[in-house]
Amino acid sequence: MNAKAYGPAYPALLGLSAILALGAILTLVPNPGAPWPNIFGYRSLCPFAPGATFACALLAAITCSIRARLVKRVPSPLFVPVAAIVLLVGPLIWSTVAWAGEKAKYVDATSAASAVKVGE
Repeated sequence: MNAKAYGPAYPALLGLSAILALGAILTLVPNPGAPWPNIFGYRSLCPFAPGATFACALLAAITCSIRARLVKRVPSPLFVPVAAIVLLVGPLIWSTVAWAGEKAKYVDATSAASAVKVGE
């Protein structure tokens, strides 16, 4: 069967899955012009990597699950997509916390991210 047999939602969700998967990969591409290094210690296209990588991969997994289960109606066990999603949420949380700690090193007194004292 081709993708058009499942209706217009199928190719749209397939395209969205591909864009999100590509986004996950692109977040790790080195970029010397990034404002600060990611938590791996190098400057990447997305300084929020690997958190952004896990977030894009998580959204791609959710989109794939919706496409397969609700649009294509593939009869498969529910634990497979749930396990994939759970396996991506843990590292996403870890990397977000680690990123916040690393980012705090790059905030200075002149940054817009710094706290403003009352009365100034």
